[in-house]
Amino acid sequence: MFKFLKEEIDNKEKSAERIAYLEKKYGIVFPDILKELYARTNGGILKENEIPVNGDPDDLAEVWCIHELGDSDYNFEFVADKDREEPMNKYIPADWYPFAYDRGGATFYWSSKDRKVWFVMKDDPDSLEEPDLISDSIEEFIELLNNSVVEE
Repeated sequence: MFKFLKEEIDNKEKSAERIAYLEKKYGIVFPDILKELYARTNGGILKENEIPVNGDPDDLAEVWCIHELGDSDYNFEFVADKDREEPMNKYIPADWYPFAYDRGGATFYWSSKDRKVWFVMKDDPDSLEEPDLISDSIEEFIELLNNSVVEE
C-alpha cells in the first residue's frame, strides 16, 4: 500500500499512543490513511520519488523524508510548535501540520480542515506568501507518492 517506504516496521501500538497525544495537544484528528501509514513506519527517508507541484508535470519536487512522530530532532511536534511561533505563524495557517520534507528542508503540510497538502519553502518569501498546492487530499498525496517512485 505504501510503495514509497524504504522499509516497514510494526509501529502500530507506539504510533497510536503518539497520535492520540498529538490529536489531544493540537485539537485535531489525524486522517485514517496517516494513522495506517504511521502504524507501518515512524517516518524517515523514502524511496526516490518526484511529484508534480501545482499539477505541473514539468515542476517536480522530491518528498525525501516523512516527519517522525517520536524523538528525532526534526519531528512532527517540534515543527508544528515552531510554525506556531513568530514569525512563521504569520505564514503557516494554524490548521496546517507538517507531514514530510524535501532534501532542502522545504515542508509538505496537510490541512486538518480540508485535508489538502501544501508545499512551502520557508526560506523563500514568495513560497511563504503563495504556497504551492500539491494535492486536494492527503489520500491523493499518498497516491502521488506511490505512483512517483523512481524505479531503481
